[in-house]
Amino acid sequence: MTNVVEHSVEIAAPISKVFAYVDDFTCTKDWMYGLAKIEPVTDQLRGVGAQYDGVMKVGVHLKARIRCTAWEQDRLLELTSVKGVENTQRWTFTDLGGDRTRVDAWISYTLPGGPAGKAIAGAVKPVVGIAVKHSSEALVRNVEAL
Repeated sequence: MTNVVEHSVEIAAPISKVFAYVDDFTCTKDWMYGLAKIEPVTDQLRGVGAQYDGVMKVGVHLKARIRCTAWEQDRLLELTSVKGVENTQRWTFTDLGGDRTRVDAWISYTLPGGPAGKAIAGAVKPVVGIAVKHSSEALVRNVEAL
């Protein structure tokens, strides 16, 4: 079963600063709740084609290799899994003027089926809301502190 999480946050910082921070994989563990590991697996570190291996700890360890499938400077980042847990993350950035930026997150994930999938879903679902709240708060706090 596919699950979708959507969330928006406003940050008191210019869009270029917010985008650069989110686009820098070395910062991701500083704000994304549950991210235990993220490592590049290509020489390309940003933009369409860049790939990373990641591990999320959200009740259980979920592994995936993600690939950047869409990238527009100061506007859009999209990452889609190419193996492991099926997921897509789409981050859009809107300049609100006055050095304020809105970040809209759309995250879709599909957990495995069968008894193992049900057990994983039971561990993951209660953590998703907490993960989104903590990730949003950390993203705002970290970017505004730059």
